[in-house]
Amino acid sequence: MGGGAPPFSPGWEDNILPRYDRVAAALHWVMTVLVFCLLGLGFYMVDLPRGSDERSFAFALHKSLGLSALLLLVLRFAWRLRRPPPAWPPAMPLWQVRLALAVHRLFYVFLFLQPLSGYLSSSFSGYSTRWWGIPLPQWGWKAPPLNELFTGFHNAFAVVLLCLIALHLFGALLHFWRPGSVDTLQRMPPFRRRPPAPAASPAEL
Repeated sequence: MGGGAPPFSPGWEDNILPRYDRVAAALHWVMTVLVFCLLGLGFYMVDLPRGSDERSFAFALHKSLGLSALLLLVLRFAWRLRRPPPAWPPAMPLWQVRLALAVHRLFYVFLFLQPLSGYLSSSFSGYSTRWWGIPLPQWGWKAPPLNELFTGFHNAFAVVLLCLIALHLFGALLHFWRPGSVDTLQRMPPFRRRPPAPAASPAEL
């Protein structure tokens, strides 16, 4: 889920692939864990008995984790503006760079829309919204049609995020396993791999 850089920007010195810094990598992996927890908890809690303590706890936890993910997204975007992401490999085809950039940008869009739609859904549910026990402003009122509308958006955005995650993982693993492809995993710590050494010239043989 890392951000993209302009295609083939400078940064390839000594045949070593530039990498994300530690702060960007930490934000990436913390958000990755949060997103998977939120998706798993979201699919689990909807089948819990209505009115049960377990369901109430699961929904409260889901809301707190979702708003935490939104806060981390803002921090990550601010850090991205301060520290631009590393360059793309020059050997990477332009269409792959553009596809990767599109996926990364869509991640930012839907990682913002997902918690926002959940917050709006909660605002029109008739229940208060709390972030780790802290009451938040209630922008709506009890309105079942609006609650269902934003819940529908929330569920649809979750499916879109799952598709983006699948595409992101497929691209990363394809670059890792495909012979002759640049291993883009090494751009993100803790992965540490150097690109293959260049082939020897005829004069060196």
